[in-house]
Amino acid sequence: MKTRLTEILEIEHPIILAPMAWITDASLAAAVSNAGGLGTIGPNAGMRTVTTDVEETGERLRSQIRECRAMTNRPFAVNFVVGVPGWDRDFSDRCVQVGIEEKIPVAIVSQGSPAVYTRRLKEAGMRVVHVCSNVRHARKAQETGVDAVVVSGTEGGGHSGFDQMTTFCLVPQAAEAIRIPLAAGGGVVDARGVVGALALGADGVYMGTRFIATKECPAHENVKQAILQAQDTSTMAVRHGSPAGLKPPGAGDRGFVEERRGSVRILINDYILNAMAQKGGTLSYEDFRSVPGEVDPNTESNRTVRAFLHGEIQENAITVGQGAGLIRDVPTCAELIHEIMEQAEGVLDRLDGIRGK
Repeated sequence: MKTRLTEILEIEHPIILAPMAWITDASLAAAVSNAGGLGTIGPNAGMRTVTTDVEETGERLRSQIRECRAMTNRPFAVNFVVGVPGWDRDFSDRCVQVGIEEKIPVAIVSQGSPAVYTRRLKEAGMRVVHVCSNVRHARKAQETGVDAVVVSGTEGGGHSGFDQMTTFCLVPQAAEAIRIPLAAGGGVVDARGVVGALALGADGVYMGTRFIATKECPAHENVKQAILQAQDTSTMAVRHGSPAGLKPPGAGDRGFVEERRGSVRILINDYILNAMAQKGGTLSYEDFRSVPGEVDPNTESNRTVRAFLHGEIQENAITVGQGAGLIRDVPTCAELIHEIMEQAEGVLDRLDGIRGK
């Protein structure tokens, strides 16, 4: 299937592996790329321990890039999360420099202004894809010179926009607003989602949760089983930060720019239900990410490691997309992508039948 996205990224199928911290490692990225999609190395890929050292963070990424390149001769991407000055910008600056030194083919930039890294990455010869959560941000990314844009709806696992725009409403409005290739994220897990995204005006899809439930993903078996057991109402979105122009009364903003404030979609498990009960039925980002009495700036990463890599999901939250209720098996990435693209042709044939063609 050829689209503007496959042409600009030089891939066979219009499927991008959405980066997920700790679990989209070199092996998973290479498997997706070898299957014809675009694999992506995410933050802290391939690691099992938290580091506070900027140089070590960069060298960890370098090892993952080289490992991925040894496993595939096809294009792959690296995700750069735009850091906040005074908090984590040094880390993202170093990772971008490593990506440039290693001459990676594609950069997927998220949770920050496209003005920070786009020019530098483009001058280094990379294709730049920027992840956005509303139309205004998509326009801003296009104006800054990115090659393609991802718009991710609130159905997606992990971080999405504060406005909690749904994929069905966000994608066609973004498609009308920009001229460059567009990928749709948020709740896409199968062929119906792919064809639906194309019908809405996208040139491809951005899938995360579905790739957790694959054989190559390093996520713990407990996480994969939790996804297989999920139903339509098994997730919830929790906002963090504050709307544009407003300051929150307490912690939670961490100096985030507008693009980095948003919401996080998580799986509802006993841990979350107990946390909500203690808070009278409400839940904030800090309620499920913090540990009572623990003063550690890396609490969020530590909890992510415990959940996703060690399988301690009854003591921690895991980020899962709303489409989890449609996931019922754990194939290889090659099997998954082949099935999606084969079934997509069937969906298109069905639509042709409806038209009477």
